[in-house]
Amino acid sequence: MALVNHAKKEINAKIVYFGPAQSGKSTALTYIYSRIKPSLRGDFKCFPAGADNLIFFDFSPFETTLPNGYRLRLHIYTLTGTVTNPATWKMTLKGADGIMIMIDPDVEHTAETIESVSQLRDFLSAYGVGLHETPAVLQLNSYTRKILPDAAAQIAASLDLTSFLICQTNAASGDGLLEALTTLSRQILDRVTLCNGSPEADSAPAEPSSDVKPPEVLEQNVSTPWNTPHSDDSPKVALLPHEIISEGAAIRIPLEISQSGVLRRLVVTVNVALE
Repeated sequence: MALVNHAKKEINAKIVYFGPAQSGKSTALTYIYSRIKPSLRGDFKCFPAGADNLIFFDFSPFETTLPNGYRLRLHIYTLTGTVTNPATWKMTLKGADGIMIMIDPDVEHTAETIESVSQLRDFLSAYGVGLHETPAVLQLNSYTRKILPDAAAQIAASLDLTSFLICQTNAASGDGLLEALTTLSRQILDRVTLCNGSPEADSAPAEPSSDVKPPEVLEQNVSTPWNTPHSDDSPKVALLPHEIISEGAAIRIPLEISQSGVLRRLVVTVNVALE
């Protein structure tokens, strides 16, 4: 579920471009980033994830704010090339609010496409999430030809994705890439509105200040008070040691905090000064 930060009036949503190697994911992200106004985007970054490479950036898709002054911030992730460790995909998909299923529709890629979508279902099910429960778009990325509607529908049916919207793109030229992302982002925004109603600045309780930073979804200062002053339900903190990441002098420690039936994910960053 997208994170609504009422203190900053910001809706943060994570989108993952998922698909087989050579399906155009990295090319698509590079093109999309180049078309976003610098004032609306963060840095384009590449992060080593074991033997694989994670690329990501964040941006606001609209210059104008949403109702009540809220702003949508999208955080886009994908893995480049052939992924050597499937667990890297699983971690990248954790907390995803929307998935762009990017495939090459040519017949010679059918087997790897079917395997990729099957893996996607397995990764999501490990988190107790069904693919059809997640906002997603099927993106048919072809560098050579236009796919007829009937053929596109057959591809979706072969993957059991007939309920998903289909977008045709050409990552090399950029055709359709922005339209596909817009389609997915609107699904996510509709989901936020459906679950939370229109964000109300006056009625919504203020939450601790947070920033969404890669490679995790949420990062907060642990000194921020989590519970209300008169709450009798103290928060319960769980450390996730298998997900601790070391980047030079910085150590990122993931935590899960539960309180009153609500589970939150946050990351504590510790900078170690070596003398």
